[in-house]
Amino acid sequence: MLLNKNNTKICMSCQQFNCTEYEYNEAKRELTFSFHSKQRPDDVFCRYCGSDSIEVHDNNTTILKDLPIWIGIKQFIAVWYHRYKCRDCNRVFSEDIGFKDPDARVTLRATNAIRELLSLGLSISSVSQYTGIHWDTIRKLHTHVMEDALETRVKLLKEQGYKPTYLAVDEFAIHKGHTYATCVMDLETGEVLWVGKGRATEDFRKFFLEYDMDYLNNVRAFAMDMNASYNKLVEEYMPEVDIVYDRYHMQAQFGKEVLGVVRLNEARKHKEAAQDIKEIRSEETDPEIRRHLKAEYREEQKMYSTLKNSRWSILTNSKNLSDSKKTALDTILEEHNDLAVVYAMKEEMCRLFELRDPEEARNGWMAWFEAAKESGIEALVHFAELKEKRLEGLIAHATYPISTGKLEGLNNKIKVAKRVGYGYRNDDYFFILVRYISMPHNFMLIPRKT
Repeated sequence: MLLNKNNTKICMSCQQFNCTEYEYNEAKRELTFSFHSKQRPDDVFCRYCGSDSIEVHDNNTTILKDLPIWIGIKQFIAVWYHRYKCRDCNRVFSEDIGFKDPDARVTLRATNAIRELLSLGLSISSVSQYTGIHWDTIRKLHTHVMEDALETRVKLLKEQGYKPTYLAVDEFAIHKGHTYATCVMDLETGEVLWVGKGRATEDFRKFFLEYDMDYLNNVRAFAMDMNASYNKLVEEYMPEVDIVYDRYHMQAQFGKEVLGVVRLNEARKHKEAAQDIKEIRSEETDPEIRRHLKAEYREEQKMYSTLKNSRWSILTNSKNLSDSKKTALDTILEEHNDLAVVYAMKEEMCRLFELRDPEEARNGWMAWFEAAKESGIEALVHFAELKEKRLEGLIAHATYPISTGKLEGLNNKIKVAKRVGYGYRNDDYFFILVRYISMPHNFMLIPRKT
């Protein structure tokens, strides 16, 4: 039931403010409480010179948005406050309103409620509809809360003397239409250190120009994929740091560019053979030969379908295959030499990434690239010629077995955040959000500063 001015009387106070009246606008569904200052000039000191010789200069009013008592009814706090003048320095200043957010015309109660609602995963639009506060105000409030949390986290780590040892860099999509951002993560804490728009070399250069490089003087290794030119800038700005190429990107590319290509080429051969048999059979008149050709046609079609459906069996680690799938895969490999070769190279690649002796890894990778180039399989040769240029980064994995896996996991969180927010037009806000959601959970819940 709504407040009724005929039979409801209120008396509230907060700091030096008292409230004895309210107004409910039924047409606009707005409830406004009026708070008046009872502070005396004798109790005030000049905030500039510290003098106690203060007089009231004038009176002013501000309207604060507050968390509603009833859903669907906007609530406001009308605050009547003093503006004081110092008789000694002649400076004018306003009376402090302790329950007002310092950066927005909302109450601290509303700010903290908005923070809690957003931390539960609600979108800005949903919080705006619930509180009646404009979404842009909520975005600004959320930005301040996130900045406070990030600042507190960085300060704590510095007080503890912590410095990152292993970093990772990767890209993620921020908008449709191939718009990307670059992200740098501390692999030990899983926290994002920096986010910048774009994925080109010059976009990544901003990280080294904007970030405090003294904080990174303990970094020993930097994980990345091979698609971008990240390695050039790391070598330029952090020459003592070892570059480690991510094994999962390497294996994924091999699966797509080599295993996938060879498998489809072999499947295409069976499809073409089936088509040739079909044409020959259509011209053959001998019933016995036609039956024989029909059986051959079905066999080629069956092998074509088997190869088309064998993608996951070929990509999966052989240790994780069931006995039936392993038997079927062995049959395929026995009948397709090129596919057997690239499959064996895939298994050897996985073994090389498990090595922890750099010298053994060097010999293994050099032998792998040599065998790949001598195979005569076009897709495998091309892959080896490109990746051999990154040999040192592959060998470094034996010393520093790190990857961009944590960063890839964060990408899933980023996708969820984008879906919840229906995308973000303000890139700066979104980048702060990315850093915020990567922090430990207890730091994401610190209260707004007063």
